[in-house]
Amino acid sequence: MAKIPGRLNNMDITCPSCGFNNIEGVDRCECCFYTLMQRDLPSPKKDDQYQSVMMTDPVSNIITGKDLLVCDTTDTVDKILAIIQEKKKSCVLVYHEHKLVGIISNRDFLKKIACRNNSIDPKNITAQDVMTPNPEYVRPNAPIAFAVNKMATGRFRHLPVLASDGAPISIISIKDVLGYLSHRKSS
Repeated sequence: MAKIPGRLNNMDITCPSCGFNNIEGVDRCECCFYTLMQRDLPSPKKDDQYQSVMMTDPVSNIITGKDLLVCDTTDTVDKILAIIQEKKKSCVLVYHEHKLVGIISNRDFLKKIACRNNSIDPKNITAQDVMTPNPEYVRPNAPIAFAVNKMATGRFRHLPVLASDGAPISIISIKDVLGYLSHRKSS
């Protein structure tokens, strides 16, 4: 059977990093170069409920979509701040021409505006000026442990969850993960 790019065939291997369908037996993802050579990945300990949940439950179990705010690169900081404060959120995704190009968190506002110069007018600064470009993201079918690992190694608190076409689904935080684990333990 011939491989059809972007379509799932019986022998396809889905990349755990970007979700691209690769031909079985390849060493790396053709789309993002993530290694597909991993073998003997750890499995959860039989009696460890937390470890089992982290390694087997997908990110889709913890997403709600309620935390999802999206702005454009040209939106002004004063407008973004007003909306974030009104909605009581701590970050916003930055999209331009239907593509994720950045993320802005409260930390970005503090580091790039508040700590620099008191004479900066937020009406003259755009999302592109303060965003963290090219943020890491996960797919909804990724294990929760994969998302937590990305947050820990990247040293960030928020992680976008994107559909295979790049459309935003949600934003998860470490707080969401801990809440989910807590709920799972009490059930």
